[in-house]
Amino acid sequence: MSSGNEGCNCINQTSVLASLQNRDCTTAIGKPGVYLNLGGSCVAYNYGSSACLQHDLLHDPICQSDLSTTTIPPYCFQSWCYVNANTCKKNSDEKIQKTEYFSPSNDIFYSYSTCNSTDYFSQGIDSKSVVGGLSVMASIPDYQFPMMRKELPDGTFIYDGKDDSDNTYYFDDTIPFGGVYVDYMNSIVQLSNRDIQNMTYTHTSRASMKQYPSSSFTAAVQDVENGLVDMAVGPFWITGQRLKMTTFTVPLLYDKTVLVIPKPGQKGGLAYETQKVLEPFTFGLWGVIIAVTVTAALLSVWFSDRERVAKKRYGVHFSKTKKACKKRKSAYLRLILDAILEKGMFFFSAGIEQDTGASLPHKVLMFGFGFFILISVSAYVANLAAFLTQSGLESTNYDTMKKVIDNNVPICCHSALAEEIRQKWPDGKWIVSNGGFEDMFEAYARKECEVLAIGREDTIMNENILATVCDLGLVYTESVVTENPIAFPIRPQLASAFSYWMYLGEKTHGIDLESAKQAFIQENGFKTQCKVELSNLNMNEVDDFARVKPGNMFLPIMVFVACVLTAVVLQLIHESKRKKGRSSSIGRKSTLDIFDGIKKEQRRAEKLDEEEWMMPRAMSIMQRRQTLDNSDVDRICDFPGVDIPGDEFNEDGAPQSTREPTSILRGSIDDMAMTNANGGAGEAVEEDNDISHRIEELVESGVIDEVLDCFDFFQEMKKLKKEQ
Repeated sequence: MSSGNEGCNCINQTSVLASLQNRDCTTAIGKPGVYLNLGGSCVAYNYGSSACLQHDLLHDPICQSDLSTTTIPPYCFQSWCYVNANTCKKNSDEKIQKTEYFSPSNDIFYSYSTCNSTDYFSQGIDSKSVVGGLSVMASIPDYQFPMMRKELPDGTFIYDGKDDSDNTYYFDDTIPFGGVYVDYMNSIVQLSNRDIQNMTYTHTSRASMKQYPSSSFTAAVQDVENGLVDMAVGPFWITGQRLKMTTFTVPLLYDKTVLVIPKPGQKGGLAYETQKVLEPFTFGLWGVIIAVTVTAALLSVWFSDRERVAKKRYGVHFSKTKKACKKRKSAYLRLILDAILEKGMFFFSAGIEQDTGASLPHKVLMFGFGFFILISVSAYVANLAAFLTQSGLESTNYDTMKKVIDNNVPICCHSALAEEIRQKWPDGKWIVSNGGFEDMFEAYARKECEVLAIGREDTIMNENILATVCDLGLVYTESVVTENPIAFPIRPQLASAFSYWMYLGEKTHGIDLESAKQAFIQENGFKTQCKVELSNLNMNEVDDFARVKPGNMFLPIMVFVACVLTAVVLQLIHESKRKKGRSSSIGRKSTLDIFDGIKKEQRRAEKLDEEEWMMPRAMSIMQRRQTLDNSDVDRICDFPGVDIPGDEFNEDGAPQSTREPTSILRGSIDDMAMTNANGGAGEAVEEDNDISHRIEELVESGVIDEVLDCFDFFQEMKKLKKEQ
C-alpha cells in the first residue's frame, strides 16, 4: 500500500472530518462518519486519509451500484489521498486540487498523481456545469420602469409605487416580475443550457426594508446576506457598505453619478449675434490677422518711400537737409492709414492688387500676404455658417463640480452614496436624501438644494423620473460626481459561476445589459417630453440647411453703417476745408505732398517779403526779367529732367527741342509749352496713357510746382519778345 510519491505524501485528515459539526452520520457498515455534502454520501472519518486507496469505490454509493445495470464511473477505480498543499507545492510537481466537499470552512486538498493514478473525477465533470444545475431564487428590490416592473393578468404594467401604494402587488409572487434586468437574466439562464436550472423572482423581505428604509436596494442585499435569496437583480451600486454584507458578480457596467442642474437659458440679443461673427477664429488668431495686415501695410509704405526720389530730383538727402527735408508726420500717417485700409480691403475681398510696375520687394511681400489671405479666408468661410446659425446657452455656475463647490452650492445626493461622495468631495455642501430620488426632487423643489447628484443608470430610462426632471427644468450634465460599478449581489458560492456565464454571454454571444435595453426600446419605444441632456440642447447647430437670418448679420451690417457715417463725415470736413481755402489731407490724393516742407524752407531761406510770399512766381519773374535772356532758361528751370543738352528757345519764347524728350519731366514740359503756344488747341504729342503716366509722376514727386514756375517763365519770356 502506497503512501504517495516522495515530496507529496498522503496525510491523515481523520481528526478534521470528525470535527465537522452538523454533518454526523452513520455509514452503511454502521461506523460513524460525515456527509460529503447535504443529501450526499456518508463516509467514514478516515475517508481519503493516510494511504493511496480506491476511497470512492469503498464509500461512494455511485461506485457501489450493480455492475449489470449501471455503468460505474472511471474515477471509482482510481487511487488517491489527501495531501499537504504547502509541502506538495514546494517539494514536488504533483497535481493537487482543493476538495469542494468541506470548503470553505476547511482547506483540504487531494491528489491522484501522487498515487500514480489518473484524475478522472475532475475530468468527468462537465466543463460547462459551473453552477451545477441549481435553481436560483432572486429578489427584486423595487419598481423601476422599464428596468423592473410587474405585469398584471390584464396586461397592465405596475412600475411605480404610486400604482401600488400598499405594496399589494409587489408582495404577491403570483404576479411575475419583468423588465430589462429580468429579460437580461433570463437570457443568461437560457445561455447556460440548464446549468442554471431556472430563476425565480421574489420580493424583498419586510424586515430588511424596515432595517433600511432609505434604500430598498440595500435591503435586498441584506436578504442575500441572510440567506433568504441566492441573489438580487437590479442596478445595484457596489459600495463599501454592501461589500461588507456579501459578494457581487462581475460588473455589468459603470454608472456615472452626474450633476443635474437648472436648465441654462438660451443666448440672444445683438451682442451675442455680434460675437458669433468672430467665433470661427479665436481671439488670438484675430490678433495674428490684424498684426499681419498692419505689417504688410507698413512694409508697403516703406517699399514705396520717396527718399530716393527726393535725392534724385532735389539733389539732397533727408539726412542733410534737417528741417527743409523733414517729413511731415501727418502726411506719413495718412499714407499708413491708406495702406492699412488698402490691405484690409485686400483681405476682405480675398485677393490683392496686381501692380506690374511695383518693386521686387513689394511683389514678394504681396505674394506672402496673398497666400495668407487664401488660407485664412477659406478657413473662415468654411466655419462661418455653422456659427451664425447656432443658438448657444447662457453661462452657468453649476456645470462643473469645481464651480459648485467654489460657490458653496448645496447639493442633494442619495443616501447610498453619501459616504463615498463625502470622501471624494469633502468641501461640498451635501444634502443627504433618505427617501431615494423622489425625496431628492422634493428637497430641490423646497429649495433646500440648488443642484442634484443623480446616477444615470437608475434614472435615464425611468419615464417618471425624467418627467420630473422636465417639470423642474433640470438637465443632466457631463460633470461626474462619482463612478460606481453596477453588479448583482450574490451568495459567495455562486458568485464565480454566475460571473462566468455573464462574462461568456457578453464576450461570445453579445448578451449584455445594453442589448437588453435596445431590445426594449425597439419593442416599446421610448421618448422623453423634453431634452434632458445639457449637451443636446444645441442639436439644431448641426443642421446643414439652417437659414441665416438678418439678425445673424448684425455685425457686418453695423460695420457697413459705421463706415458709411464715417465716410460722410470725412467728406463734409474735406469740402468745408476746400471752401475756406485750406489744405485738406482727406481728399482724393493718397500720396500727398510729402516734400512741401522742402519748398517752404527754400522760400524762407531767400527771405521773401510778404508780397513775394503771396505771389512767388509773378514777383520772382518780374524781378528777373530785366536781367535774363534765353541762355538763362536752364537756371530758371533748374529741376530734374530739364538740364539736357540740345534744348534751346526759339524766337517766340517757347522751348524747342531738337530731339525727342529723354525724360518724363522734359517731355511733359514740351507738351505743355506746345499746347500753350497753340492756344490750347494742339493735340497731345504722346499717347493719352503716356501723358497720364507723366502727370502722375509729376504729382507724386512733388515737383509740379517747379514745373509751373518754369511754365510761367516761358510766358513772361514770350511777352518780352513781343515788346521788343
